Amino acid sequence: MSPMRPNYTWLAVAFGFFARPLCVDAFIEELFGQAFGGGGGGGGFHFQMGDGGVFEMGGGRPKKPKWPKGVTDTIAKNMAWMKGTEWNWNSWRNVKFEKDGSFEAPTRDCQGGQCKWSAKNGKVYVLWGEAGLHELDIVGEVPAEQDQNKMQGLKMRGRRKADGERCHASFQRVHDHEAAALEKDLYEILGLPDDADEANIKKVYRKLSIKYHPDKNPDAESKKKFNEVRDAYEILNDPDKKILYDTGGMEAVKKHEKGEVQKGDDVSARLEVRLGDLYNGGTQQADLERRVVCRGCRVRPDSPKCRGCSRCPNEVQTVHVQVGPGMFMQQQQEVASKEKCKHEDTTIDVQIEKGMRDGESVTFPRMAEQRPGMLPGNVVLTLKVVKHNKFERRGDDLHMQMQVSLREALLGWSQTIRHLDGHSIEIGTKSVTKPFQVFRIEGEGMPLRDDPASFGDLYVKVEVLFPQTLSGSQQEQLASVFAPASPRSEL
Repeated sequence: MSPMRPNYTWLAVAFGFFARPLCVDAFIEELFGQAFGGGGGGGGFHFQMGDGGVFEMGGGRPKKPKWPKGVTDTIAKNMAWMKGTEWNWNSWRNVKFEKDGSFEAPTRDCQGGQCKWSAKNGKVYVLWGEAGLHELDIVGEVPAEQDQNKMQGLKMRGRRKADGERCHASFQRVHDHEAAALEKDLYEILGLPDDADEANIKKVYRKLSIKYHPDKNPDAESKKKFNEVRDAYEILNDPDKKILYDTGGMEAVKKHEKGEVQKGDDVSARLEVRLGDLYNGGTQQADLERRVVCRGCRVRPDSPKCRGCSRCPNEVQTVHVQVGPGMFMQQQQEVASKEKCKHEDTTIDVQIEKGMRDGESVTFPRMAEQRPGMLPGNVVLTLKVVKHNKFERRGDDLHMQMQVSLREALLGWSQTIRHLDGHSIEIGTKSVTKPFQVFRIEGEGMPLRDDPASFGDLYVKVEVLFPQTLSGSQQEQLASVFAPASPRSEL
């Protein structure tokens, strides 16, 4: 398609300009200059394709918008009520302030992903593509929370920074009712610090649920507070949802509920244990160094706890990408994360159960490295038993070796064996012991994995130590004790 002059009459119908009396072409020229100029600048026009792509006429590759120095690039917590709202701009067309900070307007720049917004302390900033920065103030009292009914009649007024041209907007509706809810601070609702543990969360929830229960407080405000406390607890009491909230906020929790959250890779490591640990059971500690997302940096970035934090690894997000001259499409790509991460040294308490075996693994869910908006993988510790100097395990049985002299082998012997838990076993015989004879002691093996009160057996193999030499008198004495051997048949 070659460049051409737009048919303004047809386009005016498409954009709704016949809703008011039409004037001369110059008037329509001015309207289209505003419509396609990103709030007052730029040229060209585009068609929205059925597949979501954009075909543009005029203009080259768009530049990524950059916030001017000194202008906030984030949406402050007290301005979160603007997320997901729709406003009428300059009595012209409706625009949208999206939850992710993108600004939507029916212009080439914005539909090409070149428009953003931010807000802080009652002031709103719109970075409108080539038209640049617009600064607006909320007229009147800034809402404390998003309430569509109470926000009716709300207005903004300001100027375009480049040329000082005035601009204004009036609130129309909330088009994304979930957007502002994503900014809820669940710990703040429960009155807890960010690092509150499971026991404190449960304790405070019980206290607040009784305090605001509708049976005791039928007023609307108490009911609202009760619902907030209940909803906060339902998330913080769920291990998956809690860690997603801590690392990615409510948006990550909502994505998890939709099945859109990915899980990180598991981490495997070997943990050396002693045979006595598997016999007695108990707890062993393992040290772990990992990357974690610092929630405190998002809530209170100036906190001393965040001094050692740095930007988290890139995140995978859906973005607008130019794939050809004047053509755009959505695709997933890595983008710089807005979250902060730090390295944390963690001590894990590994519960060793009686009867566990070499090669068994102990899994710690969600303890691998963290990434914003993702479920961390598991840490899997595989048990490696260190060789014991006395006992050898074979299944549920224990085996050991001992030595007796020739005299003991002939006349009998006794031996005390100290077991893995310190108790003593007496073993012996008054009869003759054959070389490498095995003695079985019932119930002195390893505890059974599925029934720790029951045990395998202990097998003791006895080696007879023969003297290296005999004196003449010794030989005579033995000869007098033993009868002469019978003649041997030919082999």
